[in-house]
Amino acid sequence: MAIVLPNFSGRRLSAGSALKRQAEPAIGLRFLTLQNALEPSEWLEFEYRLQRVKIEQIDHLELSVLWFTEGKGSEDIGIHLFENVTREQLASSPLDAARRIATILPCGPLSYEGRLFKIRWCVRLRLFMVDGKVISTEQPFYLGHLTLEV
Repeated sequence: MAIVLPNFSGRRLSAGSALKRQAEPAIGLRFLTLQNALEPSEWLEFEYRLQRVKIEQIDHLELSVLWFTEGKGSEDIGIHLFENVTREQLASSPLDAARRIATILPCGPLSYEGRLFKIRWCVRLRLFMVDGKVISTEQPFYLGHLTLEV
């Protein structure tokens, strides 16, 4: 399970700062499949946990399975699955309990790694706090057999 904290500078932290960092809210995200390459029409299953956060601090959580392009030209994004999870929905079970999500993957676009252009897939979680902070994590995966430009 990947635990993602907010970005901090590379400076060495004092003992007090290190303790404060350990108290920062975090999102744990874990795929339930053993491989990171999935075929179209297969199930993508994952779970997430919210850690070191109180329900009063949370505004909402956005969960998405998406693809995006990188490289020359315009950048595109496509959303396969999107859920806006409200504070009330999150409060229905303990925040640090694993919450499972499953979706059948679409037929495309397939992952592609070219020199000028890339298509990438990921699961993205964004936790919006009432104080305006946003904590996010992404877990990449490949859809189809990865095609590399020769």
